[in-house]
Amino acid sequence: MSFIKIALFQLKLYIKNTYFVNLVVIETTTMLLYEYLSHYVHHTYTGREWLIAGVMGTWASCTTSAGALGFQRFQGTLPYLLNTGVRREKVLLATLMPAAIYGLTAFPLAGIEAILLGMPIKYLDWQLVLGVFLLWLAATVLSYFISLFFVLSKNAIVYEQLLLLPILLLSGLLNIPYFISQKIQPFQIFSPLTFPIKIIYHLPINSIWIIMYIIVVFVFIFLSKYMTNIVIKQAFKEGRLNVF
Repeated sequence: MSFIKIALFQLKLYIKNTYFVNLVVIETTTMLLYEYLSHYVHHTYTGREWLIAGVMGTWASCTTSAGALGFQRFQGTLPYLLNTGVRREKVLLATLMPAAIYGLTAFPLAGIEAILLGMPIKYLDWQLVLGVFLLWLAATVLSYFISLFFVLSKNAIVYEQLLLLPILLLSGLLNIPYFISQKIQPFQIFSPLTFPIKIIYHLPINSIWIIMYIIVVFVFIFLSKYMTNIVIKQAFKEGRLNVF
């Protein structure tokens, strides 16, 4: 019950902060407008444009883990949250989960905006639901892992946006020049976001992608669980959880 209470409390704080709320709207809308304009002249829409915007908005929300922890640090509540007697993994997860949950609003937002712009909407089926769920799971696990490094830095929010595009480009969100895609393709399988994006885009997949997704997600979960207490103890020892 403590986990649920902390998560609900953090969700209330999250949706009251205009920065976190507007980020999803801005990133989703910007990406959809980019897709709209890039295909406008020849009307080469595929019906996948709104999905690209939805993925962008969801991951953008998850990357606010730095901002969420920085917000708690600024309020002076971060040391107390991590010293409440509740397991620290649960506290961090409850603090970061609102960002992942709110990020899912990017998909209906992108769909509504695409309809208003007269863009086709395709791939509305069970596979999309599965892909969005797997994306949410992978993004939550990955953002938790990344947040552990943010705990050690008082200026973590500065690095927040540096994580947005590189990870998505590695995961195959956008079409990139062939000579670049050939070089990064062997590494895409190690990103937990790649497999869900392929499912959302309705791209062909094989058993290797499924197996690697499961392995990579469990590796990140194991590393996160192993590192949580080590990182937080180090942060307390060095006084990195305070504002100054």
